[in-house]
Amino acid sequence: MKLRILILFCLVLIGIQNISAIELNTRSCSLSPPIFDTKINLKKSNRPTGLVTVKAVLVICDNYDSPENNNIAQSLRVDLGTLNQMLDIIEKRNIVKVEKTIIQGTKATKVNIINTLNTLKSGNDDIILYYFTGHGFMEKKSGKTFMLTSDEKNLGRDEVASIIESKKARLNMLISDCCSNAVEGFTMSRSINRTGQKIDAGEFDQIYKDLFLGYEGFMHLSAATEGEKAFSNNDLGGFFTYHFIKEGLVKKPVNNWTEIFTDSKNKTSQLFMKMDAQERSKLASEGIKNQTAKAYSLPKAKSSVVSKEVVNTGTIPKGKINIFNYTESNVNFFIDNNDPSKQWVESKLIMRSVQAGQSILINQGIALVGYNYDDQDYYFELENGDYFLAIDEVGSLEIFIKDPDINQANFASVAIMDYNSFFKGTWEHDDAVTGDIIKTVFAAQTFNDFYPNVVDNESGTWSVRQQEIDSQNYSFITLAYRDDGGEFFLDYLIEYDDEFPDQVQLIFISAFDGDEEIPYEEAEKFLEPSIIMYRVQ
Repeated sequence: MKLRILILFCLVLIGIQNISAIELNTRSCSLSPPIFDTKINLKKSNRPTGLVTVKAVLVICDNYDSPENNNIAQSLRVDLGTLNQMLDIIEKRNIVKVEKTIIQGTKATKVNIINTLNTLKSGNDDIILYYFTGHGFMEKKSGKTFMLTSDEKNLGRDEVASIIESKKARLNMLISDCCSNAVEGFTMSRSINRTGQKIDAGEFDQIYKDLFLGYEGFMHLSAATEGEKAFSNNDLGGFFTYHFIKEGLVKKPVNNWTEIFTDSKNKTSQLFMKMDAQERSKLASEGIKNQTAKAYSLPKAKSSVVSKEVVNTGTIPKGKINIFNYTESNVNFFIDNNDPSKQWVESKLIMRSVQAGQSILINQGIALVGYNYDDQDYYFELENGDYFLAIDEVGSLEIFIKDPDINQANFASVAIMDYNSFFKGTWEHDDAVTGDIIKTVFAAQTFNDFYPNVVDNESGTWSVRQQEIDSQNYSFITLAYRDDGGEFFLDYLIEYDDEFPDQVQLIFISAFDGDEEIPYEEAEKFLEPSIIMYRVQ
């Protein structure tokens, strides 16, 4: 099973085109000294017996009244895709039933959010999940924190928590990843798993049952402690959301909420410490010395959950990692042996190089491999096995899982993604508004959308292109709908990961009515900003 990292994989690569640094966003405007969370003790109780429903309210503030606040819009839509993927997994595996409400764009007003929460009904064994991504800040005098709604009203964290707790659900979740202005940046570490699990493989079913059926109480998390900023980028979304949801629940879950939170907290915090010293010094002058995710509270474990206790012995797991270089130039990289729970120090980096057309052995079972470009670091967690480096279809350098039959002569069959062939066939996705399952059939150049109980379905043409934006190359799909009023074009960024080979995420970029671009506040009335499509077998 191969793995692609589609968007960007940055290295110091002699003789290969320059790849610009990823733009980094920050997600908080508070300037008070940080307050660190206290130790939380878990107690045990019984597990529910019936089918549990997750009442999910996802607030995506990607269209603020002030245009300058919308520089983070794309990263927020990535966050939505990450949450949708996690919820789809636990529903499709019949762990829980999911009732999802997405409040997005101009609809994400303070009144609308509060009304949605107030009218939310749940049973005693159900789960309430409230997730907010957008801008946020803290009042210096009171120390209270707020989420900034799309109409730029202050929504108090305490107010949201109070409404959720009043519902008396078995498990409540309040997770926020709040942001503000953009700065130059880097990206977080991404795991690459040899298992290549599919979304319906059931590998993590027991873990999901333990997490969502075996806990009770209130999980109240913030991506940053008071006085700090939270970071994101347009490729992977919020750094804490990525580590906690994508890594902690989708790719490498364990049956212990405390462990998942602690791991994501440590990785998010240490990422800040890898930032350029000059940039950290600038932030320190504003009173910002780290990004420390905060747990206001964590849920209580039930008796049937066996918590996994992790003891860091400081030893590196045994095994072998082979990296093959299928580019035409030498690649320099380093192995990072820092403990993510401790201060990051450069002395724990081991510098290595792999020659063009050659391979190199890392004599350990797990390695955090980093590549440096323009004073920015990019990290990937590799597990025991074989991998190869190659240039993909948009000219980016990526890392792929190397199956035994892949070699220097045929690696392009893996590295070069042909989306024109990939999309052909039948796909399904959930309508964000109605909850209906929409089926889309892609032919050579045309597509048809089929809706439940609708006679006249929609159709149009589609095309794939590669385009450079801010010195980075991306893959896009354009859907063209025709009707009596003209022709509408919707552009979506393609995000694909071979660990989930039968799904693809599409993130909205722009809409056009003929040659005229449609403002987002108009386009959001009929488009879906983030779509996860599943191939129908």
